[in-house]
Amino acid sequence: MRIGLLGPADGNLTLLREAAEFLLRDCGVDQAVYLGADDEAVEQVVERWAQQVMGHGGAGEEAFLNEAAKLAISSDGAGIRALLARDAEVRRLTALRCLPPPPARAVEVFDDKVVLFVHDKSLLDEEDIANAFLVVYGRGKACALNRFGPRTFFTPGPLKAARIAILEPAPDGGLAIAQYNPETGEPAGRDVLAARQARLVVQS
Repeated sequence: MRIGLLGPADGNLTLLREAAEFLLRDCGVDQAVYLGADDEAVEQVVERWAQQVMGHGGAGEEAFLNEAAKLAISSDGAGIRALLARDAEVRRLTALRCLPPPPARAVEVFDDKVVLFVHDKSLLDEEDIANAFLVVYGRGKACALNRFGPRTFFTPGPLKAARIAILEPAPDGGLAIAQYNPETGEPAGRDVLAARQARLVVQS
C-alpha cells in the first residue's frame, strides 16, 4: 500500500489538481489523502477532472451508458475501448480521499504499525497518540517530521510550500516517507521510520 499525502490547498484548486495528478498518475499511489479541512475543494477538483475526461456528455452513470449505446451502434471497437479507458480514469479518482470530520480520524495499519491521519493533531488525545506509530497531520506552516520516542509526527505542510509525500512500506519492515516537489516532480528527501512496535494501551 502506497499512500500519497496532500496538504491543505487553501483554496488553490489548480495546485490541488496538479499535486493529485502527480500522485495518482505519475507515482501510481494506491490512494491519496487530502489533509485539509475543506473537503469541498476535493469535490470540486474531482468533479471538474471527471468532466474534462469524459467530455461534454458528462461523467455520470447515465451519460456513460448513453454514450456506450451510441458507440455500440455507430462505432468500431476502438471507440468502445477509448470510452472504457476514460471511464477507468474517472473511477481512479475515487482514490483521492478526504479525512472524516473531526473528532474522527482516519486510520491505516501497516502490519502492526498504526498510522493516524488528521487535519489538526491537537485534537488527538493521549490514548490516540499512545497507540500510534505515526501521526500524519495537515495543519502546519511547512513540511516537518518530528520523532518523539517510538512515535513520529509528520506533515507535508500546505501545498503552497511545494511539498507532498508518499507513505510506503520500507524493505526492513518499517515505513518510509518520500517527499516530492509537486511543481517539478523532483524528489525532496526520504525518511525511513524504524520498524519499532508502538505500545498498545488496553483498557478493561
